[in-house]
Parts: sequence; structure tokens; C-alpha cells
Amino acid sequence: LSPRGPFWAQAADRAKRLTPEIQKRLEELNSELAALRNKRPLEVPQAVACQDGGPKGTRHEGFQDAHVFIRGDHKKLGKTVPRGFPKVLVNDPPRPITEGSGRLPLAAWMTSSQNPLPARVMVNRIWQHHFGKGLVATPNDFGKRGEPPTHPELLDYLAARFVESGWSVKSMHRLIMLSGVYQQSCQGSVAGVAQDPENRLLGHMNRRRLDAEAIRDTLLFVSGRLTREHGGPPFSDLDAPRRTLYLQSARTGANTSDFGRLFDRADPSMIVAERGQSVVAPQALFFLNDPFVSGVAKALAARIAREAPADAESRVRYLYALALGRPPTKAEIEVGVQILNAAPATGEPNPLERYCLLLLCTNELLYIE
Repeated sequence: LSPRGPFWAQAADRAKRLTPEIQKRLEELNSELAALRNKRPLEVPQAVACQDGGPKGTRHEGFQDAHVFIRGDHKKLGKTVPRGFPKVLVNDPPRPITEGSGRLPLAAWMTSSQNPLPARVMVNRIWQHHFGKGLVATPNDFGKRGEPPTHPELLDYLAARFVESGWSVKSMHRLIMLSGVYQQSCQGSVAGVAQDPENRLLGHMNRRRLDAEAIRDTLLFVSGRLTREHGGPPFSDLDAPRRTLYLQSARTGANTSDFGRLFDRADPSMIVAERGQSVVAPQALFFLNDPFVSGVAKALAARIAREAPADAESRVRYLYALALGRPPTKAEIEVGVQILNAAPATGEPNPLERYCLLLLCTNELLYIE
């Protein structure tokens, strides 16, 4: 429309009828809008990644077969190698790849019904997560040099169910955790332990320690200090109330806590198929003397004093329910009442803090049964 047309004339008449305050506000908004339009777009930080099709503007742009780098030198190009699968991994000659990068055919080949290995490896990892040891004890080696599966039929059954579920990890977790073998007690029969001391036949549940992250999160949770916020930058202070998922873990080890190494947290500089479960004296000394655990014990004592009745027996029962998830026995109540009613020595923490620290040091808090 022409600026001299009736539409613009009506708009000008309406503008004249506005109050000076509104006209001034409109001018400010128009100026702000013009500034935003002229502002440089926000640059979103990006991680280093591979680009399918090669970097644009280089000789690698597009989908093409790659040259061999002679002695690894990218300036000395050898013969061209067509895209395809390694011959040692396939029985029949695969069809040549003529379109795209080859990633999609590779994914289709890996997940085909003729290649059950990826499904077996994945369900074995999930099984290892729940039982401490996989059906194949060498999760990184399913070959002839690795351990054979203790239950090959079960491994194949789980792999088939995994594929049928659409490769759903959540469905596999549910299937395993609802099984009778997962819900067994750690107390095996005398005859079963004598016949199968390593529990390879899964006659009972394996008793195993919490991971390093779960140990610290448990301490913060029972004391009421753990926050539920998600995301954010990593932290290096062990006393921070955030989840251990965000505890800084650098490959160089600089500015990181020694807590992870002490409790067998995975080394980020290595490929770790299975975490170790060491039992060494510094672990016990950490719980007895480290300021972080002492602070957790103080916070837990304050929570007990705030939420439980004032009498000693009620506090003992509440502490057991909170920290260990069970009621105390009669003998445990007697010991706890005796500790709480004792007069504190000079320079020592109050009896409730000492008793909380005592329960935090028990194996029952650190081990899954």
C-alpha cells in the first residue's frame, strides 16, 4: 500500500489520538526492536564433532572414498579404499556402498538378525550392572580368548527380547529386575555355597558395594543435604551438596577430588569395562576422619534432633529407618540408647553426632544386599 493511501492515513490519525506517554513507550519499543534486529546472532557453544559429508569448502566435502595415508601422513596419499565392511567381520561379501557415508548401512548391518553380537554385548552389560558380574565375565571380549557365558541360553533369550522390544534399555531393566533371580537374598544356602563358591550358577544374589557416586549421594541424602538440581557446571569441592554425577573428573587429575580414586571410580583416561571393588584401610580412615563425613554426621544428627522425638530409643529407631531402611534389633536399640545417654567427654562431639558417624561407617550402608 502507498504511504499516502487511506490505511496509513487512518494509522496516523490513531497515533495522534494516543497520549504522550504511550507514544513515548512506542518509540522506545520500536528502538529496542530495531536494536534487536541489528544485533549479532547469539553464538551457541558447540563441541568438536564429525560432520557427515566432510567439511564444506575442503577437498573432503561430499561423500567419497578415502585415500590411504602413507605412514600416517595426510600429505602422502596412497590408493583409494572403497567404503565397506572389514572382510574379517563378514561371512558373505557385503554389497558395495555407493551412496552416503556408509554409516546407515553399517548400523543396519550391526543390528541385523544375522548379527546377534551387539544385542548380546548390550544385555550382558545391563546384567553386569545389576549383578556385579555379567553372564560373560569378560564384557570387552566375546571371542575365543574371553570367558564363555555361564548361561548361554539365558544370554540368547535376553538378546532376543532386547531386539523384540525395539532395543529398549528400559524394557531390559524392567525384565531383569522383575525376575526371580534378581529378587533373591544375598544369604545363600550352605549346600549351594559349598557346591558353587563363586556363585556362577546364581544360587543367590551377589553382595556388592555401592559405586563411588552412589556412596557420596547416599551420605548427602540421609543427612538431608542433597539437592535435586539438574545440569550446571562441574564442581571440585567434595562438600558441595550436588549429586556426584557433576563432580569434576579431569584426565589430568588436576583440581579434582581423590574421593573417586579411593572408591574405584572409573578412570576417564582409560576404557573401563568393569569397576573394581577394592577394600583398603584408607577407605575406613576416610569415613572416620575426613571433614566431609564429619559434616555429614553433624547434619544427620541435626536432622534426627529436628524430626524425631527427644527420647533416645525413638531417635535410634528413626536413624535406622533413615540410614539403613530397616528397624533396629533389640540389641542394637540397647547399644544405641547407651551411647546416646552417655555424657560427652571434653572436646568430643555430642553423643548423637558420634552415633550417627558410627552408623555411617557400617558396611550395611555401603553394600547392596
